Amino acid sequence: MTSPLTGYFPDAPGLTGRIGGPLGKRARIGGVWYDPVPWTIGAALVSWLILMLRQAPCIRSDSDETINTFPRLCYSDISVLYLNRAPLHEGGNVWASDPPLEYPPLIGYFITFTRWMAGLLGAKVEPGVSGADLLHATNLFFAVSAVLLFGCFMALVVIHLRLGAKAAVRHTQGIRLRAWDAVFVAFSPAIMTAALINWDLLAVMLTSLSLLLWARRLPLPAGIIAGIACAAKFYPVALVPVLLLLCVRAGKGRAFLLFFSGGVVSWLALNLPLLLTDRAGWAYFYSYNATRGADLGSIWYVMQLAGVEWSGPFIVSALEVVCIAIGGVFIIMEVLDAPRRPRVPQVMLLVLVVFLAFNKVYSPQYVLWLLPFVVLARPKALDIAIWSGAELLYFLAIWGFLGGVLGPGTGADRLYWLVVVLRVAVQFWVFGRVVHDIRNPWDDPVRMPYVDDPLGGVLDHEPDAAWVQAKRARPAMLFENSATDAGEFQQESEAVDGEE
Repeated sequence: MTSPLTGYFPDAPGLTGRIGGPLGKRARIGGVWYDPVPWTIGAALVSWLILMLRQAPCIRSDSDETINTFPRLCYSDISVLYLNRAPLHEGGNVWASDPPLEYPPLIGYFITFTRWMAGLLGAKVEPGVSGADLLHATNLFFAVSAVLLFGCFMALVVIHLRLGAKAAVRHTQGIRLRAWDAVFVAFSPAIMTAALINWDLLAVMLTSLSLLLWARRLPLPAGIIAGIACAAKFYPVALVPVLLLLCVRAGKGRAFLLFFSGGVVSWLALNLPLLLTDRAGWAYFYSYNATRGADLGSIWYVMQLAGVEWSGPFIVSALEVVCIAIGGVFIIMEVLDAPRRPRVPQVMLLVLVVFLAFNKVYSPQYVLWLLPFVVLARPKALDIAIWSGAELLYFLAIWGFLGGVLGPGTGADRLYWLVVVLRVAVQFWVFGRVVHDIRNPWDDPVRMPYVDDPLGGVLDHEPDAAWVQAKRARPAMLFENSATDAGEFQQESEAVDGEE
């Protein structure tokens, strides 16, 4: 039988071959033990249970009670925003608060829908409510948000099962799937710690969905979903330069234009209503981020704490732009000079690492932005474990810093600085590992015989554009006989499907 999510005959984890030796020719692999779907879904449920248990100490039952959420490691913007923004808990326009809502439109729509759902469940959303009623409404708002974000998380896990459905693994000689890699997403410390700090899971899920549609050779729908994701968080816009660069190298301009057009249309559809009715509220997200100075988690903030004096946010912004531009030039050179065109998730990870390493702030939930692309770009357990460990240390350090344990004047604040530097260093270590795979595509853990870029969509098994081949004065080193390789891969896949 085939897996309901992967569409392929369930495959065994690589550990099986290491423990028991090569699989026999007549051995039959099947059943729940070898199907990645139930194990991945089960791991996701455990992750969310751990997350909810972590959040429990921060649920208030008495309006006169105060809880210091930082040492309990369960702080969430979701409850704080609802409790402290009067227009939100009084039923008004969520952008009418002072200060205005500092999120893009889709997050505001999501918050408004969550408030409506909480009202249906008994929350009093009106002016003049008592402290007890307001606390009850806040708890309901958080609970509904947790349920909706859990839906986003489960959708993300299913999407990653599908993303791995047609990628090869070593122990099946280059055919079958990498769907087991979805376990790295489902059972990640990033989910257990950061998934309910903010509403980022919505954008993370939409970004992965856009990537799945692109992988299915549907550039227009992929662009539409990417535009929706950009209306929730800014970072999915990185897909635009990534796909532009790869499509230029492959000569696939039409596919990119379809993707870009779909993104512009959907982004405008979600932004125009707010832009036309409340221009100041719409613009606040951009002005707030443009004018803020060095903030938590950034190397600029650590330098400021260490005594480096900035003249103002303009200097920090200028340095940020220069460093990101230098990183961007490096990525462009790597993509154009690589022996074989890099995979989409590889380039996306490089762009995100450069952006987050030099950004003016690194909130602890930003780890969720990187999670899918670390798994897709470098699906090696050791690499993911080292990266997850560094991010977990940062999660502990930032709450220790905000809670005063590692704060300025405590004598332990240098530990916070060290952890921030370590986190950035590990991100660049992963960056370097991916660059190595790009320069040496035969070492890429995803690329196996008959496999080029499983998530590349129209880029998969396509030769470089004529101008690139002329510039290089020779064909690309790997998979250049793309028509033959793609045909053989398709025939073998169809043969396997037929046998099943």
